[in-house]
Amino acid sequence: MLKKLIVSFLCAIVVACTVLGGFCLLYFTIPSQKAKASISLPSTVEDSETAAESTTEADSKDKNVYVADVYQSLTLRSEASADSDAITDLLPMTHLEVLEFAAGTNYAYVKVLTGDKESYKGYVNSEYITKLGEPTVRIGTEE
Repeated sequence: MLKKLIVSFLCAIVVACTVLGGFCLLYFTIPSQKAKASISLPSTVEDSETAAESTTEADSKDKNVYVADVYQSLTLRSEASADSDAITDLLPMTHLEVLEFAAGTNYAYVKVLTGDKESYKGYVNSEYITKLGEPTVRIGTEE
C-alpha cells in the first residue's frame, strides 16, 4: 500500500512539473502584445543597389531644400514678378524645394515647390529664402 501511495505521489509530481514547465515555456517564449507592437520590421527587403539609388536621390533632393527666411510671411506668386497674383502666404521656416531660377529676373525670383501637406508651386523672391542648415538672416538658426 505504501508503495502505491509513493508511486502515485511521484506520478502526480511529474505531471504537475510537466504542466508547469509547459506553461513557463509558453509564457517566456511567446512575446506579449506590447513586445510585438514595439518590433518594427521592414515591409520589403531591398538589395544594396536599390538602397544606394534611393540614398542618392534623397541626397540630391536635400541639396535644393531652402526655408522661408521671413518674420511674418513670404508671398508665393503665380509668375516671376511682384505684380503677379499671390497664390498663398508662406509661414516663416516653411521648407521649399527650389526647382529653377526664373530666367529674365536676374535671379531675383525662384520657382519653388512647398513641402507642406498641400503642395503649391510658384515663385518667391530669392532674397527671402535661405538654404536649409545655414544660418538665417532674419530668424536665426533652425534647430
